[in-house]
Amino acid sequence: MRGIRPTRRGLAAVAVAAVAVAMSHTFGPRSLDAVVLPVAVAVVAAGVQLAVLDSPQVHRTTPPPGDPGSTGTVSLALTAETPTTATVEDRLPPGLDGDARGTVLVGGDPLTYAVTYRDRGVHELGPAVVHARDVLGLARRTFVTEGRASVLVYPRVYHPSTPVAERLRALSTPAAAAERGAFDHLREYTRSDSLRDVHWKSSAKRDDLVVQEFVDDGDVPTVTVAASADSGHADRMAEAAATVGYALLAEGASVALVTPTGRVTLTPGETDRLLTHLARVGAGHVTDRDADVVVHAGVPDEERSAGDARTTLRIDGETLAFDPGRRRSLGLDGDDESDGHARAADATLEVVA
Repeated sequence: MRGIRPTRRGLAAVAVAAVAVAMSHTFGPRSLDAVVLPVAVAVVAAGVQLAVLDSPQVHRTTPPPGDPGSTGTVSLALTAETPTTATVEDRLPPGLDGDARGTVLVGGDPLTYAVTYRDRGVHELGPAVVHARDVLGLARRTFVTEGRASVLVYPRVYHPSTPVAERLRALSTPAAAAERGAFDHLREYTRSDSLRDVHWKSSAKRDDLVVQEFVDDGDVPTVTVAASADSGHADRMAEAAATVGYALLAEGASVALVTPTGRVTLTPGETDRLLTHLARVGAGHVTDRDADVVVHAGVPDEERSAGDARTTLRIDGETLAFDPGRRRSLGLDGDDESDGHARAADATLEVVA
C-alpha cells in the first residue's frame, strides 16, 4: 500500500512472527497459529485503516505581529472523516524559533506550540507534515498538508538619543502654542497621546494621567521621513526609521514615510501601520531632496574608499549618527509598554489549509 510504512512496533511484531515461524518447524504448527495469525491480521488491519484515511485538513491559527523577542502561540487543529492518532510537525522558517512537533488525535484537541520572533520580516509557517498511525501503532502514513500562513515580525524600536530626540521634538511642535486652539476639557490619557498634552497638575491629584483636549488643534505638523539602505543593511534602516517615526507619532506629529517599498502617510496613533510597513521593506534608495528627516544605512558616499558601514540621520539639514538609547518594549500590534516585561502574543488569525 503506497505511502504506508511500518513503525518500530510493527517491525517488532513482524520479527516475533518470523521467530514463531522458525519455531514451528521444531514445536509444530500450533505455535505458528498462536502467534503468526494474530500478527498477520493486525498488520493487514493497520494497512487497511491507513489506506482508506483521507488527508487531514489543517486549521492553523497564527499570532499577531510583534517585535523580535516576542513570543506567540500557533495552533494546529486537524480534521478528517476518520479519527486517528498522528504526530504533527509544522515547518518553521529561520526567523522563528520553537518546538513545532507533537502528537494529537485527528479531530480532537489542537496542537499548540510557542514561537519566539527572532528576525524582522514576513515569515512563512508550513506546510505541516502529518504522520498518521493505526490504532495499534503498527504502521504509519505520512501526509504533507496544503496551505501556509505567515507571521509578521516588526523591526526593533528604540528611544532616540537626546540630540536626535530634541531635533525631532522641534519638528513635531507647532510654531506657537496659540495655533493649537482654545482649551476645551481634560480626559484620560491613552498611549497615542503626546506627553506634551499631559496636564501634570491635574494628574498629580488622580491615580491616572489626564491630558488637555483642545477645541481645534489647528494644523498638525507633518514630518517627511525618507529612508534608504545599501544592500545588506535593510534591517538597520528599518530600525532607525521605526525609531524616528515612532518618536514623531508619540509627539503628536503626522509622518509621511518614504522607503524603497513605497510611501505611507501616518497620523498619531498609527504605530502599527508604521511598523507593518517597515517590517516588509527591503534595501534600496529613494529621493530625499525635500525630506525633513533622511535615514541612511550603509556606507556614506564620501567614505566609499574606507568601506565602513554606519547608520546616519539627517534632521533638518544636520547629520547625526543613529546612536539610540534603550529599546522600547512593544506590546501587541506595536503599542509601547512601560513595564518592560516579556511579551506574549495570543492567537488572532486563523488560516484553513
